[in-house]
Amino acid sequence: MTHELKVFVRDGKVFTSLTADFLPKVIPYQPPWNPRDDHDYAPNDSDVPLTPRWAYALRPWFPVVPLNPRFDGPIFECLNHTRFSLRTEVDAQGKHMLHHDIRGRWYELEKKLIWCQERLGAGMFVPWGTVLPSAPATFGYLRSHENAKLAIKVALRSRNAFLLIGAACTWHIMSRRYRGSNRPWMSVLTDDRECPIPAEWVLELSHSFVGDLSANVQCTRLFISSTHCPWEGQLPMFEHFSIPIWVHCAGDASVIDSMLHRYIPSRKVLISATDGLKWGQTPADGAWGHAGMWGSPENQHQHLDGGEPQAEPDLVWGDREEKETPAQRQVHLSRTTSAGNQDLPTKKTTVFEWQPQDEFDGFRLRIRIMKNDVYSVWREYSATTRVYDSFRNEWDLCDELDPTSVPDGDWEDEIFAPSPSPPPPALLLPPPPQPPSRSSFLQDINQYFGQHEVASSSTYSHGVEHFVLTLSYHLGFQLAASTSAPQGRSATFESWIRKTQWLHLCRLIGDVGTDVSTILDAQKDIITCFIGYLVMLPTSGLPEMPSDLWDLGPECSLAVSNAGIRVSYAQLPQQRLYVIEPSLSASLVVWKLVVADTATAVMCLRRDWGSDITKIALNLLQKGITFKTLQAMAVAPDTRRPCTELHSYSPTYTLPPFKAVYADYIVYEQHHHEFMNQPRARAALLHGGLVWRLALHSFGFDDLPSVLEGISWEAVPYGLMLLINDQTYFDDELSEEEVDFMCGTYYSYNNDGTMDKVSWWPRPQAWAASGLNVGFWST
Repeated sequence: MTHELKVFVRDGKVFTSLTADFLPKVIPYQPPWNPRDDHDYAPNDSDVPLTPRWAYALRPWFPVVPLNPRFDGPIFECLNHTRFSLRTEVDAQGKHMLHHDIRGRWYELEKKLIWCQERLGAGMFVPWGTVLPSAPATFGYLRSHENAKLAIKVALRSRNAFLLIGAACTWHIMSRRYRGSNRPWMSVLTDDRECPIPAEWVLELSHSFVGDLSANVQCTRLFISSTHCPWEGQLPMFEHFSIPIWVHCAGDASVIDSMLHRYIPSRKVLISATDGLKWGQTPADGAWGHAGMWGSPENQHQHLDGGEPQAEPDLVWGDREEKETPAQRQVHLSRTTSAGNQDLPTKKTTVFEWQPQDEFDGFRLRIRIMKNDVYSVWREYSATTRVYDSFRNEWDLCDELDPTSVPDGDWEDEIFAPSPSPPPPALLLPPPPQPPSRSSFLQDINQYFGQHEVASSSTYSHGVEHFVLTLSYHLGFQLAASTSAPQGRSATFESWIRKTQWLHLCRLIGDVGTDVSTILDAQKDIITCFIGYLVMLPTSGLPEMPSDLWDLGPECSLAVSNAGIRVSYAQLPQQRLYVIEPSLSASLVVWKLVVADTATAVMCLRRDWGSDITKIALNLLQKGITFKTLQAMAVAPDTRRPCTELHSYSPTYTLPPFKAVYADYIVYEQHHHEFMNQPRARAALLHGGLVWRLALHSFGFDDLPSVLEGISWEAVPYGLMLLINDQTYFDDELSEEEVDFMCGTYYSYNNDGTMDKVSWWPRPQAWAASGLNVGFWST
């Protein structure tokens, strides 16, 4: 992978990068390095690695610490807390500690991640002297503390340590992929002899910030001095995965590390960069390095919460930067640099705290802090809740700048209070980590998906028709029918009438609800006769059915209840489609409601659903009836793309003998939920039938109206395309493989070259022939 060298100049220092397009807003303090005494200055802290750091030989996992990770999913959801959501409890000694529910889940996660770290690193090349991150428990979340505030502060610092353990796992995964390990990292965990981790748990780990090596997960970034590269074998790997790394080009070219020659800019590029800065060339000019490298938000004003710029408390800079003289600018830059490298403000610096006022509904006043109180107040804030004004030499402290921040206080002194020193124990090697139980991994999966199930099946009964209404609207049964015995029919027909049980007949219609027991015996005989005609007569013989039973015969006039719509048809080479449109006004949607089933088109005419096409479509959608939302569009011929370019979800391919187990079903459900988050997944709900019901499990009944907002962006390049009356129409559609995937299908290849298909749910062909498919979803 080739990268273009970018050059950045700040405060007279030159930085270069092959993998980054901008320079961080804050450059960390550069520690001294003595080639005769290669001392590692990396502190064993849980917060320091969460910001850009300089390279340390003992901690090669620093560059892959995740930046602003998402704590979600069955594995990391337990870490999704702020200082306002963490609960504490009081122990028997009256001290405060993290609530036992949270504490227990964190400890279980800690054991699992440390076990994964050990397994993933086994047999891999690890640089000599590498120090892996400390366990989160060493930072104190299992201890008790003097007050609840301290317990929460310690818990949040301990939570950051989970990111470091995850970074070490990511580093091992990255090493395996870069060096071409014979075993995929996921199989290392699932096939472990001592503690095989369930495949569904490992799959979730691969989707988290631990296993996702794509650009979707941002890392904390790294600086390297050109005089010394501590990672000879690691740097090419980080470049391969585009980890942001900057090299500080020292002035003395004679001591440049041989590993970093590619990072040293030519004299021409260096002069161009420094001259551009000298003459006040704006960053947008992009005169050196990669175009647009100055365009990153990190080189401009930082926004709160990653959103739109928000007003900072009483900090209105105006145009002072444009009006200041070069000397004033140098003073202000020096102040900014000095303030960023100091742990506490200087004596000449004024500190203000924005304090909420209860009598004014929390309105904040800017209060000046007395010199004697600066130290104690300063510890209650962090780097993200402090703002420095270099023009006035003032600090502003405000919690609202970052409500999720963790105060900086000297937490180690508060946790580890002085106590008598016990006699030193004998030097023993640390015991190897104990493997977690397999059931604990499965418990994560079961708890998460059990808790996040969309709804129980009882909530899907909104669109279910009652028995008699089903007969009338879907099958054409005359509610005022009087014929209870077949006329002139065969002995076979009469035998079927006598032998048929009422409950069996109800199942044919798709309803065994409570309302079927309230039907009178006389009405049961009439309905049995009607169903007997539908079952026993061939299609060509249906017109012989008595007109007082069936109103869809050739001699009957169709009773239309909805005069607000009209139904027309379009004959295609392979099928006939029925288009439902308003008859008295223009349609309010950009797509056309199209059904392929004649009975569905007739039902729309029978039901008093009005002329709103969206309302009609929603009624069909709630009943699991198949329909299309065709949208007319004129597109260029090259807009259509082969489906191979689409990230599709396909059935699982296995080798014989194959026997599915519970873990396989959990993995299927995980993939199923992921697929339903795709834009084109709305096609599964338009599909109707069993596929509709399976999709509803992930989508939720209350979210069905969003399906009718129109086709997705994937419909034109990859979806259904129909040509009707010289007009091109598009809609989302599932491929055959995606339909099989929705049903949980496995393709198993036999030794003779044939392929067997097994599935958790009936595939459409089996569903259509099962007798359970009545064209809509029933009870």
